[in-house]
Amino acid sequence: MNEDRIILMLSRLDDDRWEKEIDKLMEGVDFNMESIKRKAVQKLAQHNTSIIKKSSLRKRLAYAAAVCACFVCLNVVYADEISETIKSFFNKTPVYSTMVDGKAYYLPQSLKLDDKTTVNSFMVSADRMEMELTSDLSPELLCSMKIVPKNDPDTEYTIGEYSEDGEKKYCLGLINAKEKNYKFKPAKEFNLLVGGQTYAITLEEARSLDGTQKLTESGPSSNKIDLVTVGANSIEKDGQRAVQLIASFKDQDMKLSAFGERLDKISKLTVEDLGKDGIVSSGTAPKLADIYATDEKGNKYKLEKPQGARTMPLTTFVTGAPKDSSLTVNLPALQACYKKKVGSFNINIPKDGKESLNREVDLFAQKAVVKSVTRISPTSAKLVMQLNTGDQKFVKIRSFCIHSKDIRKIESEFSGDRAIMTLEFNKDVNVADLEISWPEFEMNGNWTINLK
Repeated sequence: MNEDRIILMLSRLDDDRWEKEIDKLMEGVDFNMESIKRKAVQKLAQHNTSIIKKSSLRKRLAYAAAVCACFVCLNVVYADEISETIKSFFNKTPVYSTMVDGKAYYLPQSLKLDDKTTVNSFMVSADRMEMELTSDLSPELLCSMKIVPKNDPDTEYTIGEYSEDGEKKYCLGLINAKEKNYKFKPAKEFNLLVGGQTYAITLEEARSLDGTQKLTESGPSSNKIDLVTVGANSIEKDGQRAVQLIASFKDQDMKLSAFGERLDKISKLTVEDLGKDGIVSSGTAPKLADIYATDEKGNKYKLEKPQGARTMPLTTFVTGAPKDSSLTVNLPALQACYKKKVGSFNINIPKDGKESLNREVDLFAQKAVVKSVTRISPTSAKLVMQLNTGDQKFVKIRSFCIHSKDIRKIESEFSGDRAIMTLEFNKDVNVADLEISWPEFEMNGNWTINLK
């Protein structure tokens, strides 16, 4: 029961019943009234005065403060003692089976637009807008789709990427068409324009994590990483004991890619400039090791993807453990991406042979050194980089994007502490300005989270 329901329940009782009910609630409870009185009074004052008579308002404010104090003891929602770590989780908002930063809106159930198209899911936050749909429309027509906020017709979101599962089901990632970036304005109402038709979509606001939930931070770890704090929320999903894993990064531009340790140690990434058709990239999807939790009896449970899970990265997992069991989650690592440009450098490409460079590049969470460049042909060269040269010994570079207006295509292979890039030009190039962005990292924190 939340505080609003408690206040509403007590507001319907006469004063004698108020006192009796509160005496029951407060029996054996110790609390710091001063730490919550102001918040409790403010909460009750916001309630409809038609529910609480003004004549008894002052008296009942004190009772409501006591009720809220009891509520605090159960949920630590207003306690001054809430740790800064737990507070850092409060801006996280679960949406479907993932989690985003700040405010978010989502489609609570599928929406049939017409006989050809059904929107299965749709979510928007400040840095993500994703849609899953089933449609008989051609991929070309779907890629011309526009989504416009109802209260901001000058803003348009268009398809930046999509994938198809072969059964007319599509996962769409959108971009800000005007700004050419991933910045969105979370809103409740949108118009979807596709195939010459306009459809209205109304979303619901998702509830952010707060002190009323069973938020638990990880215990002390021997692998110190000051870039991220990890925790969990114990929940129930589909009638099963489930866990929401939480990653709170110190820098807002660092985003979670996945929970888990990579099994494959080689990453490949290709970035190609198609001219007027834009820049496209493709790469190998990481294979991740399973994550496990153990109960007080030593039984081991795998954290598994919920049935019908939508959107990535997955942060909600079902365990199969009894609902009343105490679980310890063992999380060896997580994958994260710094969604920003991190640096640039200029290289002279020899007409033939190899040239040593030894130039350091700061990738925010780690560092790398550009070791050498070798001419392969008149229109291609090979770049070799040493990775993970910074102080964060438990953070490893897994990949990053390199782009240059002087280069048509870049094929990169990342393996351990070494990266090799093959650069292809449209013509004979002797000098190239390279820009590095969106580095992916594996953070090996070896975290332990004790859930009750």
